[in-house]
Amino acid sequence: MRLPARSLRGQLLAATLALVVVVVALVDVTAYVVLQHHLADRVDRNLQAVVTRTSVESRLLPAGPVPSAAIRQIVPADVYLAMYDSGGRLVLALLPDGLTGDASPVVPTAADLPLDATTVPTRDGSGLRVQATVLPLGESVGVDVTGRTYPVTSLVVGVSLAENADTLQRLLLVQVLAGAAALVLLVLGVRLVLTRGLRPLHEIAAVAREIAHGDPRRRVPVGAPRSDTGLVATALNEAFDARDRGDELTRTFVADASHDLRTPLATIHGWADLYLSGGLGQWEDVDLAMERVRTEATRMTCLVDQLLALARLDARQPLADEDVDLGAICSEIATDAHRTHPDKPVTLAQPDPTLVRGDGLALRRVVSNLVNNAVQHTPTGTSVRLTLHADDQETALTVADNGPGLPDTELERAFDRFWRADPARGPTGEPGHGTGLGLAIARDIARAHNGDLTLTNRATGGLEAHLQLPTRSSVRPTPAAPTP
Repeated sequence: MRLPARSLRGQLLAATLALVVVVVALVDVTAYVVLQHHLADRVDRNLQAVVTRTSVESRLLPAGPVPSAAIRQIVPADVYLAMYDSGGRLVLALLPDGLTGDASPVVPTAADLPLDATTVPTRDGSGLRVQATVLPLGESVGVDVTGRTYPVTSLVVGVSLAENADTLQRLLLVQVLAGAAALVLLVLGVRLVLTRGLRPLHEIAAVAREIAHGDPRRRVPVGAPRSDTGLVATALNEAFDARDRGDELTRTFVADASHDLRTPLATIHGWADLYLSGGLGQWEDVDLAMERVRTEATRMTCLVDQLLALARLDARQPLADEDVDLGAICSEIATDAHRTHPDKPVTLAQPDPTLVRGDGLALRRVVSNLVNNAVQHTPTGTSVRLTLHADDQETALTVADNGPGLPDTELERAFDRFWRADPARGPTGEPGHGTGLGLAIARDIARAHNGDLTLTNRATGGLEAHLQLPTRSSVRPTPAAPTP
C-alpha cells in the first residue's frame, strides 16, 4: 500500500516542479527578451543622437584643417568614429574605451555600410552598433593627421554594446541563481505540503488493511466530508457497507437455498428409506412413493434452474438482442394459464402485436412469473387481467387481479429473494412455484432490459404488477443471463 502512495507523491512533486520550471523559464525568457529589446532601442536612440551631433559639429568646424587631437577631445570616450575621404580611404579612426588592441572591431567602410544602423561583431563578443553618414555634396572637413590634411566627406559613428552585454549577462546570472534557490525552496515546500496532504490517504490505507485483516466493522474516518479525502473516505465506507450487505445477502441466500433444497431432499430420502426397510409392501404404495419422489425432484430441478438464472443475472451475462412480440407472448401465456386454472379466468385486453427489443426467452419468463404469481396466490374465482399499452418510447404491461393484495409494508419486500407473503401457504403442489424467487428474477430481467417492474395495490382490491420496457429501443439490453 505504501508504494502507490510514494509514487503518487513523487508524481505530484515531479508534475509541480515541471510546471514551475516551465513557468519560471517563460518568465525569465520574456524578461530577458524585453530587456534586450529595450537596451537595443536605447542604443539606437543614443546612436542617432551621436550621428546628428557629429554631423552638425563637423559643419561648425573652422575652414582650416582640424588637428586629429582636437577631434579626439570632441568625441566621447564610448563612441567609435571613423572618417573617410572622397576616395573611400580611411583618414582617422577613434576606438571607444575597452575595444582597443585585440578587441578592436573590423568595421566596413562608409560606402559598404547601409544608411540604417547595423551591428558589427567585435572580438570580445560584445558588438558595436554603427551607422554611416555622408556630408552634403560639395562639403568636406579638413583633418590634419601627422601634418597632412585630408578632406573628409563621410563618417562612420558607432556605440559599443559592451554595457548592454554586461547588463544581460548579470540578468541571466541573477535569473539562474534566483531560479535555483526558488526551486530548492519549492521542493521543500511541496514535499511538506504533499506529506501533510496525503497523510489522510495513509490513514485510509491503514484502516482498509485492518478491515481486510479481519475487522469488517471498522470504518474509515471521514474528516471534512466535502474535501477530496473526505469524498474518498465516504466512498470507501459506502463500498464497505455495500460489501457487508452483499455478504449478508449471500449468507441469507445460501441459507434459504439450502433450506428449500433440504425439504424435497428429506422427502426423497424418507421415501427411499421406507422402501428399503420394506415398508412399501403394496405396488400402489411403491407407485405413490415414486410419484412423490418425482414431484420433489421436479421441484428441486425448478429451484436449481431459478438459482442458475439469478446467478447469471448477477454475473451480467449478455442477453439476446432481437425484436420480440410481447403481445404474442402475453396471449400464449394467458391462454395456457386459463387452461391450467379454469377456476381463475385469465384475459388479455390488448392482443395486438407489440414489439420490444430484447431477449424473447427472458421476457417470456417475466410474463410467466407475473401471471403464475397472480393465479398461485389468490383464492378460487379470482380473475386476472393482462393489459398492454405501447407508444413510441415505452411499452407497459399490467397484470392485475382482484385478490386480497399485499400490505403496503410488504410490497417492496415482495422482490426479495426467497421471501413469501404467507409462509404457511407453501407450494401449491405445482413444480417450481412457492420458492420466493419468481418476482426477484422478473425484476432483474426487466432492469437488464433498461426497464423496471413494480407492485401496487389496487384501490378496488387486488394487486397490480407494472412492467415497463423500451419500445424497440436502439439501446442494447444491459448484459444479463439468457433464461434457460
